[in-house]
Amino acid sequence: MKIFRVLIACFVVGCCFYIKLLSDNESVSDYEEKGDGSLQVYFINLDKATDKLAHIQPQLEALGYPFTRIAGVYGKDLKDDYKKSITNPGKYKRLMHSEIGVGTIGCYLSHVNVWREFLASNHSYALVFEDDVEFEPNKLKTLVGLLLGNSQEWDFVDIDVNRHGFARTDMKLSHTFKLVTFRARVANASCYLINRKAAIEFVKKAFPIFLPVDHYMMRPWEFGIKTRGVTPQIVHQTFGESDIAKQESKSNVNLFYKVTSLFYQITADIMTCISAYWNVKV
Repeated sequence: MKIFRVLIACFVVGCCFYIKLLSDNESVSDYEEKGDGSLQVYFINLDKATDKLAHIQPQLEALGYPFTRIAGVYGKDLKDDYKKSITNPGKYKRLMHSEIGVGTIGCYLSHVNVWREFLASNHSYALVFEDDVEFEPNKLKTLVGLLLGNSQEWDFVDIDVNRHGFARTDMKLSHTFKLVTFRARVANASCYLINRKAAIEFVKKAFPIFLPVDHYMMRPWEFGIKTRGVTPQIVHQTFGESDIAKQESKSNVNLFYKVTSLFYQITADIMTCISAYWNVKV
């Protein structure tokens, strides 16, 4: 029995070393964790995506919060030398069993620009959208109000999660909405609520890029933040084909990368489960 416990402990430690891959690599000394208590909405929109701008802007106006458009980064316009300087293609391939695409890079940089814009302001909270979502403004405003009223319970809330993630209910926000913690991996970046503490951690460890941004954010054991979700899902990605997907090209990888990716997925699930109970850095 003792040997069995030792083997389990060794496996967990090995998982930690395998997936604890981030390091503090950007100075955030100019950013204050405390804001003025206000909320700002940010939405990401490519300059060429005028149809999506026309789709999301009326929804944001009806939501009633002040909002700012952040110009999306179009990955195909990035120079090769710059892409090489901000990415780790080998690590990405080992974890995701595919080549890192220009769309993935552009999406990632777009979200980093949102975090930096938010932290340069005095706002305490940011509600972030990608421009291909649809929601009922009244329902979402009710949810956001409930979350702000319980802000001590979270640092980051993924609002548009379409997988269960073995969610554990932490709090009933109302008769309709629940605040949950995921005990298995989920990944979605199309709508989330964030405070300054989480944004600082995300910016500090953002580079080099070795994961898609939605996978990067959902790693609470790395950041020491309270990562949450909500049910039921009331924000949905519904507007046509993703502009990221249009830029991606499929690539074949060998069995080695499929195995390393599978191990990463297993260990990430384990660490997500551990974080669900301890909410601390491992």
